[in-house]
Amino acid sequence: MKAIKTLVAVMGILLLGGLGLLGYGLTTKTGRNAKPTALADFGAVSIPLPAGARVEQMAVAGERVILRIAGSGPERLIVLDPTGGTVTGSFVMTPEAPAVAR
Repeated sequence: MKAIKTLVAVMGILLLGGLGLLGYGLTTKTGRNAKPTALADFGAVSIPLPAGARVEQMAVAGERVILRIAGSGPERLIVLDPTGGTVTGSFVMTPEAPAVAR
């Protein structure tokens, strides 16, 4: 009977120790204690725009900045990566030709 009591006590200590380690791991890995990353200094970035175009709207989507350009020619969306100061891509909005009635 003494051996069973000792075994139960040791297993209880191991169980509590394991739960404590699990709790510690969850609290340190959740990102609560993570330091925010600083943006790298990338200086001045030149974004080519067509002559007569202007920035109509700016929006932030996740880790990207989206500029809506209007004015000269079709509207376009320019996607920027602010961490690196680069143009990730762009979308040109071209109107479809109207359907011809028969």
